[in-house]
Amino acid sequence: MRKKQSIVNYKAIVIALLLLCGSFNSAKAQETDYKAYTLFVYNFMKYVEWPEAQSKGDFILAVIGDSPINKELQALASAKKIKGRNIVLRKCNTVEDTYGCHLVFVPNSKSAMVKALKEQTKDKPVLIVGEREGLAKKGASLSFVTEEGDELKFDINKKEIEQHQLKISSQLVSLGTLIN
Repeated sequence: MRKKQSIVNYKAIVIALLLLCGSFNSAKAQETDYKAYTLFVYNFMKYVEWPEAQSKGDFILAVIGDSPINKELQALASAKKIKGRNIVLRKCNTVEDTYGCHLVFVPNSKSAMVKALKEQTKDKPVLIVGEREGLAKKGASLSFVTEEGDELKFDINKKEIEQHQLKISSQLVSLGTLIN
């Protein structure tokens, strides 16, 4: 009887550990990898061309509101340069705060601001990058998409990019998905 009881306890412990490991894996899979997002943003900065007048001085990178990406972008800004220019990270709370920025990152929690941001930056050389899928259809220049297997990709709204007087490299276009 005692042997049978210890086998039952052993099975219960194994099942509990498997369930616990599974919950850690699914929780980890649901966490956003902001290092990957930051790497993409850095490459967007490298492979999008701003007009000559905006190609001097510091490169101003803005994030609207509080987002976990701020920490990663700050590390990027202190370690890297864009075409010899310092990267300066600016936290913005309103659309008006983005004035003078080269790239504005719109986190999920602020995605409702994309339309207002699009209007505020109309005809200005600003790259709007949305964290949430579908924002490129709503006025962002680029927006992230998570595909099956948690693969991070991005949509490109070439019309918006051109309206903002920006040029996107064909290399970058080949990596994303063009949307209308």
